[in-house]
Amino acid sequence: MIPKSVAVVALGLISLTACTVTPASKPVAQQQKSVVALKVAEIDDLGPVVTDDKGFTLYRFDGDKPNESTCDGECAAAWPPATVAGENFTAEGVGKVGSIVRKDGSRQLTVDGIPQYRFAKDGKPGETKGQGLQGKWFVTGRNGERTRLAARTGVVAGLGAVLTNDAGLTLYRFDGDKPGESTCDGGCAEGWPPVYVEGEQPRVKGVDPKLLGTITREDGRKQLTVANWAQYTFKNDTKPGEARGVTVPKWFATATDGKKAQQNKAIALTSATVKDLGVVATDSGGMTLYRFDNDSANPPTSNCSGECAVQWPPALVDEGFQVQGVDPSLVGTIERDGRKQLTIAGSPQYLFSGDKVCGDANGQGVGGKWWATRADGSRAGR
Repeated sequence: MIPKSVAVVALGLISLTACTVTPASKPVAQQQKSVVALKVAEIDDLGPVVTDDKGFTLYRFDGDKPNESTCDGECAAAWPPATVAGENFTAEGVGKVGSIVRKDGSRQLTVDGIPQYRFAKDGKPGETKGQGLQGKWFVTGRNGERTRLAARTGVVAGLGAVLTNDAGLTLYRFDGDKPGESTCDGGCAEGWPPVYVEGEQPRVKGVDPKLLGTITREDGRKQLTVANWAQYTFKNDTKPGEARGVTVPKWFATATDGKKAQQNKAIALTSATVKDLGVVATDSGGMTLYRFDNDSANPPTSNCSGECAVQWPPALVDEGFQVQGVDPSLVGTIERDGRKQLTIAGSPQYLFSGDKVCGDANGQGVGGKWWATRADGSRAGR
């Protein structure tokens, strides 16, 4: 049996000095003023993370080694190293701070020995567009750990909204377990890898934090629990939207409330976590839905036809369709060429021809008029 444990988050800020005190004999005119190089900021869904002195999110690279950066040239252009002018700097609320000298002679900051970087496409403080890129870049937690999401929401055709890991792979619960305990070890755990939690607490998107917890496995690592049930992925699932594990007796995909996801092929509208946009509305296959600024929500009217409707296919539904993850009172339809086009909060809904797989949001911001739709019908990312 694996006992249940409770994670405790320490939120106090501790000021650390990452240099030695300037000798008193040094002339005052030549003394360097100590600067704050690193801070901690609270980011939605990620918790406390490390930022530079201007508040821009910092990242760590899985390809690096302790106290050694392997990101140069084009890599460093996309991921500018977080540097300081000298050794005389401080950090507020960040643990185990240091620095290394890069090949070009610049001094790069480290947290717990891991080199730190910004992401060139983060345009303002608080943005985390680099999170999870290439499966190797992650926002840095306050103690240097990776801020990998333990769970987010996704969509499986026929099941609707389910929980997934940060790579979009479906999460499962096992009837052979007991609440707060995992019985899946050895060969079982090879087929059903446990979902591990990194850092002080589970990081999630689109999931009620009150449902989350951890248990400590025999190897000392923390496994995610949702509604007190241990969570796993399935080795035969290779991409988002797959849930091959539901055909195995006693294994069930995990719904967003922690219960067993049930087959319901009538679901036409649901919601999922999409990139850095948060939770948005999707169709039954997990494809992002969009709204058009040139349309009207009151009365609901579509102004996208002809070539526009080829690039932006209307989201069509059949009679008796069902909704999951979106307030049904916000959902309606308008007549369109003898079919029914979905509306959310009055705004007609569309797909984007440039989206190829679930989780894509390539239509976001196109022409300054097309926006992914949040679950409440508002525009995402604005």
